[in-house]
Amino acid sequence: RPQNPAVETGNKDTSGKAVKSPVKNAATYSELYALIKSMEEENNSEIFFEDYDNRVASSINENAQAGGSKQQTDNAKSTEDHSRTNTQVQGVDEADIVKTDGSYIYVLTGNQIKIVRVNGPDMKILSSISFPDNTDEGGYSRPSEFYITENRLIALNTTGGICADYGANRKLAGYEPYMFSEQSVTAVVYDITDRSDPQLLGDLGQSGDYLSSRMVGNTLYLISNHHIYNTAEKDSPKTYVPMLYINGEGRVIEAGDITISADPQSRQYIVISAIDVNKPEKQLSSKSVFGCGTTIYAGTENLFIAGSSNERTETAFENPATSSAKPGQTTAITPETTGTNSGKAVLITDVTNLLRFSLNNGKIELAATGKVKGRPLNQFSMDEYDGVFRIVTTVNTGMETVYGSGKNTYVTYTPGETANSLYTLNQEMEVIGKIEDVARGERVYSVRFIGDIGYFVTFRQTDPLFAVDLKDPARPRILSALKIPGFSQYLHPWSDGLLFGLGHDADDTGRAGYLKLSMFDVSNPEDVTEKHKTILDGYYYSEASYNHRAIIVSPERGIIAFPSDNRYIIYTFTGNGFAEKAVFSIDDNAYNQRGLYIGNVFYVCTINGITAFSMEDYSRLNT
Repeated sequence: RPQNPAVETGNKDTSGKAVKSPVKNAATYSELYALIKSMEEENNSEIFFEDYDNRVASSINENAQAGGSKQQTDNAKSTEDHSRTNTQVQGVDEADIVKTDGSYIYVLTGNQIKIVRVNGPDMKILSSISFPDNTDEGGYSRPSEFYITENRLIALNTTGGICADYGANRKLAGYEPYMFSEQSVTAVVYDITDRSDPQLLGDLGQSGDYLSSRMVGNTLYLISNHHIYNTAEKDSPKTYVPMLYINGEGRVIEAGDITISADPQSRQYIVISAIDVNKPEKQLSSKSVFGCGTTIYAGTENLFIAGSSNERTETAFENPATSSAKPGQTTAITPETTGTNSGKAVLITDVTNLLRFSLNNGKIELAATGKVKGRPLNQFSMDEYDGVFRIVTTVNTGMETVYGSGKNTYVTYTPGETANSLYTLNQEMEVIGKIEDVARGERVYSVRFIGDIGYFVTFRQTDPLFAVDLKDPARPRILSALKIPGFSQYLHPWSDGLLFGLGHDADDTGRAGYLKLSMFDVSNPEDVTEKHKTILDGYYYSEASYNHRAIIVSPERGIIAFPSDNRYIIYTFTGNGFAEKAVFSIDDNAYNQRGLYIGNVFYVCTINGITAFSMEDYSRLNT
C-alpha cells in the first residue's frame, strides 16, 4: 500500500497547505524520553487531586432473582422487533449501560452487569457478572459500559487511583505531593452462549483513561488517553510509554507503533487497539500517537480523532487601556498611549488537529493528519461521506498583550468574538472547502449531517438552524438559516423530509427555559421551517441533550422517549404534531435511566430495577 503523503509531509494549516512540523514515527524510546523531559522542564508544575469519590449505586434488587440450574443453557428465541442503542453511523455500534438483543436485557448496575431474560412483563435475572472495585487498595475499578454481539458480552473496565509520592523533586511547600498509579482500560470478553453461566474468555487492556470505543462487526476499537503524570525514568520505558495488557500481563508498545504529532502541547498519548471479540487472545493491532485527542468519529473504514489546542501568533500590539478597537482587533502601540515602546501582542486561536486512522478489518494505520480552526462540539460535529470528511467548529479567539518592563510589566487578555466554521477535507486531510465566520458571537449547539446536506444550530438569543449544501465539497454553501426562539442540542433524522430536534426554549434575552421538542420540515433545504413544536412545562434537564444513547427516536414506531429529571417521558409524533403518551416517575437520578422496547412492551431500566409497560396504553404490566 502506498504511503499517505499527509503522514510523510506533516500537518496542514487551516487553509490546507503543508506546514513545516511533520508527524513522524518514534525511532526509539530514547527519542520519546527526550521529548517528554523537555516538555517536563518547560511546564514544571505539580498536580494535586482531592480524594476520588467512587460511590456506586445499589444494584438491581436480588429478591427479583428466581432460582435456576446453571447447568441448563438458556437460549431463548430473540425477536427482531426491538430497539437498539441509538448510534451515529449505521453499521458502527457504540457501548452503553443498557442493551437488549430482543430476548434479554443487560443492565450495568454499580460493579455488576445483570443478564435478565424477558418475556413480556415476565422477567428473571439469570446471572450477574461482578467486577472488583479495588477501593480497599486506594484505587478504583469499575465497568464504564459494555457491548453485546451475538454470544459475546464485552465489558469496558477502567482502573486507576492515586498514591502518595514522597520524591524530593515533587515537594511543594504546604502540600503533600501525589502521583497517579497506573490507569488503564480493559476489554473483558465473556462467552454468554449460556446466559445463566457466562464464561470469561480473556481480557485485553491498554494504558490510559477510557476515551471511547466502537464496534464494527466482531472487531472492537478501544481508544484511551494516557497521561504522563509522574516522573519519566530513562531506563524504564513503562514510566513514559503506554502499555498493552493480555490477561493482566503487560508490555510496552513498540516504538515503531508510536507517532509523534506535529505540535504536542501536553504529555499524553492517544492509544487505539483493535480486538477480535471472538478470538480475544491478543490485540489485532495497536497504535499510539503522542499528542492529545478528545473527540471520536468512526465509520466502517476510517476512525477520526480530534484534539483541540491553541495557536499563538504574535501580531500588532494592542493597548487595551486606551484602544478603541473592538475585542479581538488590534491597534498599534505608541509612547503616547503606554509611555513605553516595548511590548508584544499574541493572537490566540482555537485549532483542532485531526488524525485519520484506516481500520482495514482491525489492521489500524495512521493514514493522514490535518488541522482546522476551532473546536468541534462532539462526535456529531464530524462526518465522512463519499470519501470526504466534514467538520463543524466554533472558533474562539483572544488577544494576550504584554507591555512595559520589569516591575511595570502588564499582561492582559481580551476575549474576541466567537464565530463558527464548516470544513471539508479529502482523504489526505487537506482542506478542500470551507465556510467561515458564520453567526459571529454565537456557538454551535448541535450538528447533524444527512447525506450531502449538513445541518447545524448556533445560539445566543435565537436558534439559527443552518442548512448547508455539500454536494460539491470544494464549494459548500449555506442554503438557509431558520431563526426561532430557543435552541436544539440534539438533531435526528425522522422521515419524509423531517428533522427532529431536542433542546430548550428561550426568552428574548437568550435565557434557556423548559425542554422543547421540534420537528423541522427540511424537504426543501432552501426553506427550512419548524413544522411542529411542544414545550415541556416543568422539565428543564435531560441526559439526552448531551448523550444521544439516552434517547429513543423511532420513526417506525412513531415514538420519542427519553429521561428528564426523575421521570421517563414518551411522546408520539404524527402529522398532527407531538402528543404526550406517558410520564413514568423514577426514584433514581436521570442519568441512570434507559428505555427500550421489545415487541409491544416498553421497559424502563434503572440501577434499581426494570419496569414493563404496555405500548398499547402504557399501563404498568409488572409490580
